[in-house]
This record gives sequence, C-alpha cells and structure tokens, in this order.
Amino acid sequence: MKRQLLINIPLHLLAIVLYGVLNDIAVDWYKGYYGGFTARGVASGSIVFLVMWVFVPLNGVLPLLTNWKLKYWLVAAQVALILWWLLPEHPVRAYFFSCLAGGLSLAAVLASHGLRRK
Repeated sequence: MKRQLLINIPLHLLAIVLYGVLNDIAVDWYKGYYGGFTARGVASGSIVFLVMWVFVPLNGVLPLLTNWKLKYWLVAAQVALILWWLLPEHPVRAYFFSCLAGGLSLAAVLASHGLRRK
C-alpha cells in the first residue's frame, strides 16, 4: 500500500500542476490566434476555477483509492459534470476543459496502474 501511494500521489500532483500549465499555454495560444475571448455572459476565469474545484479534490482522492473501476467511473463522472455545466452555452470551453481535466486525470490513473504492475 505504501509503495502504491508513493507512486500515485506524485503522478496526481503532476496532473494538477500540468492542468495549470497547459491551461495557461492554451489561453495564450487562443488569445494570440483569435485575438481574445468572446465573453458570452460568463468570465472565462470563473470557469477555470469551477473546473479546478472539481479537478483538484478528485485528484486528491484518486491516489488513495484502490478500486480501479471506481477510479475510472469518477473520472468519467468528472467529464460528464463539466460537460453538463458548460454545454450548450460554451461548447469550446466545455470540450477543452472536459478533455484537459479528464485526460490528465485518466493519464495519472493509467500511469499509476502501469507503474504498479511492474
């Protein structure tokens, strides 16, 4: 169990750090390419924090769980919740944040599963 935690916790912490870094890179690219945001009734910063309020606690809990099916279901529930929040009003943000948060969470789960098997 200790070995599993020593593998899982750094991977999920890396996912949390990468969320911030990749979000900043994507925002800079989007602003440079399209010339800024078109705020359609909601500030883009509030969406980032809304997703983080789900992403960070989930990645704090996932390393502690041992049931792999539960981990996959929680990641899927996170993606579904983000899509439910943001669709249909903000489709680009919905797809970006669901892929970013879900992809990083799933990558951390798969990496920890792969490293644990070795």
